[in-house]
Amino acid sequence: MGEKRLGRTLLALGLGIALSGIWPAREALAGTLQEVKARRDVRCGVFPDDPGRSAIDKSGRWAGFYVDFCRAVAAAVLGNPDFVTYVEVGPETRFTSLVEKKTDVVMYSSTWTLSRESRYHVAFPAIYLFDGQGFMVRKRSAIRSVDDLDGKTVCVTENTTTHANLQNLITRRGFKTKVVFANGDAFFRGSCDAYSADAMNLAVNRAHRADNPADYEILAERISREPVSPAVRDDDAQWLRIVRTVVHALILAEELGISRDNVERQRQGRHSPEAEALLGQTPFLGEQLGLEGSWSLQMLKAVGNYGEIYNRNFGSGSPIGMERGLNRPWSQGGVLFAPLFK
Repeated sequence: MGEKRLGRTLLALGLGIALSGIWPAREALAGTLQEVKARRDVRCGVFPDDPGRSAIDKSGRWAGFYVDFCRAVAAAVLGNPDFVTYVEVGPETRFTSLVEKKTDVVMYSSTWTLSRESRYHVAFPAIYLFDGQGFMVRKRSAIRSVDDLDGKTVCVTENTTTHANLQNLITRRGFKTKVVFANGDAFFRGSCDAYSADAMNLAVNRAHRADNPADYEILAERISREPVSPAVRDDDAQWLRIVRTVVHALILAEELGISRDNVERQRQGRHSPEAEALLGQTPFLGEQLGLEGSWSLQMLKAVGNYGEIYNRNFGSGSPIGMERGLNRPWSQGGVLFAPLFK
């Protein structure tokens, strides 16, 4: 056999081996969607008893910011936001529940880090909350900025990135700050001068664990960036795209002024190509994702747009009362934006 012919034979053999590895993987890509459709439910991992984010309300139903995203996925995929099985997860099980296929998606306050993707074999489809580590203090105290923490005591959860960030701040600025390993309840009991955690966590604690929330304030400064995202397994590209598109569709809907109340009316008019794709007037996006043409309509009718979700659970009219800050559309001074729906 000549060298050229041998080379072509080896190349063809190599491609055959490569493709034999690729095609089974591509078959697996549709796995989660098909399983969800067969079961007629989305198994959504949430942290229990976390009012505003994920908790059972007085009517016995799950409610909260992350719960609304679970409902959005179910509405988009199955046409019904109630087709969700809520699986309670915690810091130790949020990622393992995905790998063990106990959950299809986890909606949690999980910061997107590259090391978590590699260590746990999970993927973070899209940022749905921009958070950052902050400090809560008593209003009657003299603490008005991070610099005023020098010489004070700060409560923080041990062996966390929050603890590491705090220790780094103290070392970098040469503070004589005492670190107390305790949670928010200890802070409210007077065990320390300040409590450090992600800002949204601080706001939730203030709203639901303080005897008088008005006695406490969260300092404006942040000492870390915490991009918070849903989590899925890293072996299913189609399912990752579906969850990512759901998050981005909710963000884009707010930017375009499409809400739960007007989505049906909006569908009757003429719009930009992106709006038409979001409203299902041009069905290509749903077809590419393996969803029905009405996926986005069902989703928006169920939970509204991103701003409606945020304001309902975290906004000034809620017990948490957290300003949106970065979590506003880019057109309104925030950093939320979606890729082009084209």
